[in-house]
Amino acid sequence: MKLHSLPAPEVLKRLDTQADGLSETTAHRRFEEFGPNKIANRPRKNWLQAYFRQYLQFFALLLEVASVLAFIANFYEPGQGNDVLAWAILGAVFVNASFSFWQEFKADRAMEALLRLMPAFNRVIRGGRQQKIDASLIVPGDILLLEEGDAIPADAILIEAHDLRINMSTLNGESMPANRVSEPDPCARELEARNIVFAGTSVVSGNGRAVVFATGAATEFGKIATLTRDVKKNISPMQREIIDITRILTSIAFAMGILFLILGLLSGKGWLTAAIFALSLIVANVPEGLLPTITLSLSMASQRMAKRNALVKNLDSVETLGSATVICTDKTGTLTRNEMTVRHIWLSSGELINLSGEGYFQAGTWDSQAVTADTLVRLEDLIRAAVLNSHARIEAQTALGDPTELALVAASKKIPHSLAGFTRVGEIPFTSERRMMSTEVEFQDKKILLSKGAPEVILNLCSHQMVEGGQCLPLEPADRENMIQAAERFESQAFRVLALAKAEGTEEKNLCLLGLVAIMDLPRPEVAGAIQNCYTAGIRILMITGDHPRTAEAVARKIGLRVDRVMTGSELRVLPEEELARILKSQDILFARMESSQKLLIASVLQNNGEIVAMTGDGVNDAPALRKADIGIAMGKAGTDVTKEAADMILLDDNFRSIVAAIEEGRTVYFNIKKFVTYHLTSNIPEILPYVFSFFFKIPLPLSVIQILSIDLASDLIPGIALGSEPPEANIMKRPPVNRHEKILDWEVFKRGYLMNGMVEISASMFGFIGFLMLHGWVYGDLSINNSILHKQAMTMTLLGAVTCQIFNALSLRSYEFSAWSVGFFSNPYLLGALSFDLVWIWMLLNLKPIQFVFNTAYIPWQDLWLLLPFPILLFALHESYKAWLRKKNRILQRG
Repeated sequence: MKLHSLPAPEVLKRLDTQADGLSETTAHRRFEEFGPNKIANRPRKNWLQAYFRQYLQFFALLLEVASVLAFIANFYEPGQGNDVLAWAILGAVFVNASFSFWQEFKADRAMEALLRLMPAFNRVIRGGRQQKIDASLIVPGDILLLEEGDAIPADAILIEAHDLRINMSTLNGESMPANRVSEPDPCARELEARNIVFAGTSVVSGNGRAVVFATGAATEFGKIATLTRDVKKNISPMQREIIDITRILTSIAFAMGILFLILGLLSGKGWLTAAIFALSLIVANVPEGLLPTITLSLSMASQRMAKRNALVKNLDSVETLGSATVICTDKTGTLTRNEMTVRHIWLSSGELINLSGEGYFQAGTWDSQAVTADTLVRLEDLIRAAVLNSHARIEAQTALGDPTELALVAASKKIPHSLAGFTRVGEIPFTSERRMMSTEVEFQDKKILLSKGAPEVILNLCSHQMVEGGQCLPLEPADRENMIQAAERFESQAFRVLALAKAEGTEEKNLCLLGLVAIMDLPRPEVAGAIQNCYTAGIRILMITGDHPRTAEAVARKIGLRVDRVMTGSELRVLPEEELARILKSQDILFARMESSQKLLIASVLQNNGEIVAMTGDGVNDAPALRKADIGIAMGKAGTDVTKEAADMILLDDNFRSIVAAIEEGRTVYFNIKKFVTYHLTSNIPEILPYVFSFFFKIPLPLSVIQILSIDLASDLIPGIALGSEPPEANIMKRPPVNRHEKILDWEVFKRGYLMNGMVEISASMFGFIGFLMLHGWVYGDLSINNSILHKQAMTMTLLGAVTCQIFNALSLRSYEFSAWSVGFFSNPYLLGALSFDLVWIWMLLNLKPIQFVFNTAYIPWQDLWLLLPFPILLFALHESYKAWLRKKNRILQRG
C-alpha cells in the first residue's frame, strides 16, 4: 500500500522511525545510505574547457584556418605582410573568445547569486530534541517541525496538522494554498494526497509535524529536476546562422581561390605564384572583424536587456528571442501579481463597496464619498470580523500568512475601523471539510463569534442579516437569493468569494450575515498592453497553468488574451499528439490543470509545428518545458533553483512586460546583425578585386595585406560594432517574427553588399589608384614604381576610397528600410563616435609617420583627394534610392 493511505503509526513503522525522531547514530547511517538531501547539481563547470570551447565555434575555426593559410603564404613568399595578417587574425579570435567566455562567466555567477537566496536550514526532532539542522542533512525517517513561513526541504507524510495550508504553486502552478491534514488519503494519487507535503513548497499558515519519506533526487522536486536535465536542447537560430554564414563565406573563399588558381595557371603563371595568389585571395575573403562584431553586438544587447530586467545566460539566446513566434506563459506571478487583493465588498443590505490598490503594500482607496455614516458602521463590523478572523501580518514591506487573509488585512488598512476593546479568546480552525473558520472574541464582557468561509457554508448557518441601523433581522428567502446571486456574479468573474458573519455566544449557529468580500490575484496592470504588443508583432500567447479553468479563463479575458478553446490536463491526457498538433496550428488554446510532463509535450508539439517557442515559468513543474523550449524564461524572484538552471533567460522582476522588451531587443539584434554583415561584406570587394586586377593586368599592387587588415580590424570594426547598437526601428514590433527559414546572409545582403555598395567602393578605390598614378605621370604597364613613394601614395588612395565609402555606407545602413534622414542623425551616438574615429584614422594614415610606416601609407595633397569625392556620395544616394524604391514597391503590394 502507498504510504499516504496508511495511518500515522503505520507510516512511522514502515519508515523505521518514531514520533520523537531518529537517533543521531541512525540519522548518520541513513545519511551514508541515501546521501545529502540535495538535487544533484550540474557537474561543476570546467572553466578551462569552457574557455577553449570558444575556439571551436564555426566562425572561429574559419578564422583559424585563414590564419594558417596566411602563415603558409608568408613561408613561401615572405615580406608581403602575410605573417602580420596571420597574427592579427589570431588576435581577433583571441579577443572574441575571451569576451564570449567572460560574458558566459558573468551570467553564470549572476545565476549562482540567485540560487544562494534559497533557504538552507530546517527544524527537526532527533533523539527527542528539537534542533535546527542544515537541510542537506535531512534523511528519510526524520521528523520535520513545520510552521508558518517554513520552506519544506523533503517529501514527507503528515503525522500531525493544525490548520496547515501549503503554497504548492512551485510544484503545480496553483495560486491558492492547499489544505493539508494528517488523516490518511487512500483514494488520491501521491501528488494530490492531502496528507503529503513536498520539497520545494512552503507553509502558508498553521503548523504540523511530518515524517520524511523521500530526499534529494527521490523527491517529486528531484524527479522533475532529473527529467529537466534529460531533455535535449535544440541548436539556437543564432548558432544555425553563424554556421550558415561560415559555410557560405568558406565556400565563396575557396571557390574563388580555386578559380583564380586555375586562371593563374592558364595565364602562364608558375605553380608557386598562382598558389600564393589563391591563398591570399582566400584570406582576403574572410571578414576578420565580423565575428568580434557579432559577439560584441550580442553582448551589448544582453547588457541592455539586463537594464530592462532580463538576465541572459548565454549570448545566443538574445537573437533567439527575436525569432519567437509563440510565448507559453504561466499565469500566477507572471501575468498576475501573485498577491491576492480585495476588490469588492458586498454588504448584506445590498450596498457594493469598490476598493482600489493592488497587492499587499500598495495604497488604495474605497468609495468613501458614496458611503453613509450608517453604511460605514456596518462596513466597519465586516472589516473587524475579517481582521480578527485572520492570522496574517503585514509589517513595513513584509507580508506573512495566508494570501487570502493577507488580502483581508490589506483591505482593512484602506477602510477606517477600530479593534479597541476586542480580545481574541478562542478559535475553531479552518478545515477542508468545514470550509470555514471562526474566532471567539470578547468585547465589553460579551462573547462574540466571528466567522468567515465559503458563501454557501456560511449562509446555511445564518438565520439573520445585518441591515440598516446595524440591526440583525431575520434572513428572508429573497435575501438568501440576493446573496447567492451576488456570490455567483463575483465567481463568474474569477473572484474568490468569502462570506462573513457574527453571532452572540460561542456556537456556530444562528449567525448574522455581514456580507461578502470578492478577492482576486489581479493581473499585472502592464500585462494587457504587453500582450497587445505581442499580437501586433505576430506573436501568439498560450497560457499554460495548473489553476482552475474558470479562474484562468477569467484572467485571460481581463488581460485581452485570445482564447479559442480551454483544455484541461485530463482532456489533453487522452488527446492524440497528432490531433493536438492540428489544433495548435489554428487555435489559441488556454491549458488549465496542467502537469509538468504535459507542458513538455506542448512545447515539443509546437516546435514540431515549426514554431520558435519561448516558455516562461517559476515552478519546478515548468523546468523540463523550459529546457525543451527554444528560449526558456525563469522568474528571478519566484523561480526555483531548478527552473533557473533550466532557463536561458531569467526575469529579474518576474514581469511579462520584460519578456516583450527582451523580444524587441532580440529582433533589433537580428536586423542589426544583418546591417553590419552587409557593411563588412561591402568592404570585401575593394579588398579582393585589387588583388585580381594586379594579378591579371600590368599594374602595381593597389592594396597591401596590412592595409586590408587596417580596413577589417580598424576602420570597419568600430563602426560595425556601432551599427550593432542601433536602437529599435519604429516598426520593429509591427513586423511578423523572423521566419525560421530566413537567413541573415540572404540574397538581399549579397545584393546590397557585393553587387551594389561593393561595386561603388571598388570603383572608388581603383579610380583613386589609377587616377592618382596617371595624374603623376604613370603609364600602363610600368611596374618599376613598386615600393616607391608614388606607389605608396596610390595605395593610400585605394585604402581611402574604401574607408570613405564605408563611412557613408554605415550612415545609410542604419536602416534596411527607412531613409537615413528619418532614423535621426543623433539617435545612435556610438555610430557618430565610430565615424569620428574613422575620420581621425584617415588623418593618421595621411600624417603620422609611425602609422604610415606600419600600414605602408603616405601623405597625399588635399587637392588630389577630389578623385574620391563623388563615390561616397554616389554610394549613399544609390542605397537611399534603392530603399525608397523598396518602400514604394511594398506600399503598392500592401494596397494590392
